[in-house]
Amino acid sequence: MIPSTDEVEEYFQSLENFLTNSLAAASPGLPNIREAVHRLWVDISRFGPPGLPSFPDIHVPGLGAFEVPPPPPPPPPPRTLVEKAGDWIIEHPWKSSSIVVTALGAGLLAGYTTFRITHANKRRVRSTTITPERRQVIVVLGGDHPLGLPLIIELEQKGYIVITSVSTPEAVSNIEGKGHGYVRALVLDPNEPGTIPIFLRSLASTLSRRFPITAAGDPYAATPYHPLLHSIISLLTLPIPSIHTAPTPIEQLSLRSTYLPHLLSTHFAPLQTLQALLPLLRADAQRTCGRKSIIVCLPAADARVGLPFCGVSAMSAAATLRALDVLRREVAVGQGMSSIRIVAVDVGVVGEPAVPNLANSQVMDDWTPSEKATYGQAFAALGETSMGQSRRPEDISVLVNNIVGVISAGTKTKMASKTICGIRVGVGYEKLRDWIRGDRFAVGAGAGTYTFASLLPGMLLDGLLSLPHILVGIRNRLLPVPPVQPPTVSIPTSTAVSVVLPSSSLTVNRTNTAPRPSPLGAAAPALEQTEPLSEPEDISEHETGSETDFESNSGDGDASTVESSWVSLESRDH
Repeated sequence: MIPSTDEVEEYFQSLENFLTNSLAAASPGLPNIREAVHRLWVDISRFGPPGLPSFPDIHVPGLGAFEVPPPPPPPPPPRTLVEKAGDWIIEHPWKSSSIVVTALGAGLLAGYTTFRITHANKRRVRSTTITPERRQVIVVLGGDHPLGLPLIIELEQKGYIVITSVSTPEAVSNIEGKGHGYVRALVLDPNEPGTIPIFLRSLASTLSRRFPITAAGDPYAATPYHPLLHSIISLLTLPIPSIHTAPTPIEQLSLRSTYLPHLLSTHFAPLQTLQALLPLLRADAQRTCGRKSIIVCLPAADARVGLPFCGVSAMSAAATLRALDVLRREVAVGQGMSSIRIVAVDVGVVGEPAVPNLANSQVMDDWTPSEKATYGQAFAALGETSMGQSRRPEDISVLVNNIVGVISAGTKTKMASKTICGIRVGVGYEKLRDWIRGDRFAVGAGAGTYTFASLLPGMLLDGLLSLPHILVGIRNRLLPVPPVQPPTVSIPTSTAVSVVLPSSSLTVNRTNTAPRPSPLGAAAPALEQTEPLSEPEDISEHETGSETDFESNSGDGDASTVESSWVSLESRDH
C-alpha cells in the first residue's frame, strides 16, 4: 500500500521532532555549532601534525533571523567622588584656581591673626609684670550702699583704682579691708552738706599719693604714673528704704521734715559733688584718649513712672534725671568735653529682696481722719495687690557687668572675652549693644516693665495704675461681709460760723506744733505770730473750716496755710 503525501510529511515531521528532542536531551549545554566547528579547526591547526597543510578558513553560515544574539555587556562601575571632582576641575580650570587661592588666603589670615593675638597677650602680660602701676581712677559715691561693695570689688579686679565715699568713719576700714590695696574710702555723709568740702580735699590728696595703699615707703613719693580720673558713679541717687521713703500721699507729706532731708541726700549732695569733680574730669579727659563717663543710678519706678503714694522718691528722681539731661546737652556743646559721656541707669529690683512697706497699718497712724477717709481704701488696695509685693530680684553681677561695660567701652565685660576663630566678636557685640541702648538703659527686675509703661499715653498709664483700687473695690462689694474701712469724717454743722466783722477786730494766731525731728538738726523753736486779716471775705473761709481737718504736716515751720492756723474772735470793747 503506497502511503499518501500527508502521511509522508507527518512521518518526516515526527522524525525531525524526535532528533531535536534527542539531541537536546543528550547535550543540554552544547554550544553554538559554528563556534564548536571553529574551535575544533583551531585546535587541529595548533596541535596537529607539523606537516599537515593549513586548511582554509571555514565559515559556517549563520542562522539568520533564527540566530540568538549575544548577551549585552555589563554596565560600567559608578564613578567615585574623586573622579567627579577631577573631571569638574578639568572642565572649569579658572573656578577651581580661584577656590584654591581663596582657601589658602583665609587659612593664612586666620593663622596670622591667632599668632598675632597670642603674642600680643604675651607682651601685655610681660609689660604688666614690669610696670604694675594703675592710672585710671573710678570715684564711687555711696560705697556703703548695698550695691556698692560688689561694684567696688569688681572694678578693682578689672584693673582700676577705686575711691569711694562712705557716710560713717566705721565703714572706711570695712571697705578698704575687702580690697587689695587699690580701694580708698573717704567720709561723705549726704545728710551733712558740711562733709562735702572735706571729701573733696581728701580726694585731691588721695589722687596725689601712690598706690597700692598697702605698699611700704612714702605714699606721696614722686612717681611717673600720676592717677587720672576716669569715671564717676553715683549710688547716692539710689535711695534705700528709710523713714523718708515711706509711702504717703503728697497732701500729708511734710516738706521740711520728710522731703527736704531726702532731697538733700539724694539730689543736692550728688549734684554738688559732681559740680566739683567735673573740672577735674574734663582736665584729665584732655590729657588722655578714651571715653570718660558719669554714671548716675536712679530707681526705675520713680524715674520712669512715679507710683501713687511714692512722691518723695519720685520727685527727687525726676529732678535728678532732668539735671542729667541738661548736663548731657551742655557737655555736647562744650569745648573739650566731647569725650565725656553722661549715662543714667534705671535700676529695678537688684540683690536682696526689699521688704515691701506698702499697706503698713502703722504708716497711717499720723494721717488725719479726713486723709484716712480719702486715701485709706486706695492705700490698702495698693498694698494688697502685686504692686506691694517684692519682685524676684536680679543678680547684682548683671548690674555690675553693665556698669563695667559703660566704663570700659565694652572691653572688660564677661562677653568681651568671647572669640570665634581668633576674632574677638564679644567686643563688637558689646559696642553694638551699647550704641543701641544709648545713654539711658534699664537693669534689674521690673525696670523693663516701667520703661515700657513710661512710653504709654498718660491717660492709659493712669488707668493702669488705678486698676488695683478698682479691682479691690469690686472684690469688697462681692464679699458677704465687707472688710473694715477707714473711719469716715463727719463735719458737724454747728462748727460752721458765717459772720462778717471788721478786720480790726480779727487776728489770726498761727501756733506751730513741735516740729518733726530732722536729720540736719535744724529744728527751729515754735513761735507764735499774730497778724491782722485785711480782707473780710477771708474771714468766713477761715471760720467755716473744721478743726478735724487740721493738716498733719503742721511741722513745716511757719508755712502760711489756712489749715495750720486758727481764727480767734476777740471781744470788742463798746
